[in-house]
Amino acid sequence: MQKSAHPVTRNTKQGGFTLIELMIVVAIIGVLASIAVPQYQNYVGRAQATEAFTATAGLRTDIGLYFSENGNFVGYQTSDSGDTYIVETANEIGGQYISGVTLNGAATGGYSVAFDNGVHSGSSMVIQPLISTATTTDVVADADTDGGQITGWRCSSPNNDIGDTFLPSACRQ
Repeated sequence: MQKSAHPVTRNTKQGGFTLIELMIVVAIIGVLASIAVPQYQNYVGRAQATEAFTATAGLRTDIGLYFSENGNFVGYQTSDSGDTYIVETANEIGGQYISGVTLNGAATGGYSVAFDNGVHSGSSMVIQPLISTATTTDVVADADTDGGQITGWRCSSPNNDIGDTFLPSACRQ
């Protein structure tokens, strides 16, 4: 018996993705990127502002020591013999995004941090101690402040150059 010839069939179906499937994937990636990029930029801005707060931790310690010894901030910038150790500490502070630290004076115990690099380049942030006494709670010190204790720190941007969302959470008010 002779076998009949069967036509040879090949599997002509090709594997892979269709154009519409690839376009859907690209659209999903685009939506995710449009959400992620602004969030990343916010994260970078907060990290750079936090560097200023972290880099000045030693300065905050010196200011707190001065306040605990004197009961106020009068003369925290200069003494009879010249600059205080607080000014020397401020002059030594630097960072990747920080150009310098300046004591504000006016017996407030505050200081300004200037940014010269990154998202906040050209801006500055003011950091002030909050004082609590028997009659007041968490107020910024002034020339009349006498006694009490430092309970925290307040960060602000004098010209609103740095938005509140970028300020470090440890000192945001």
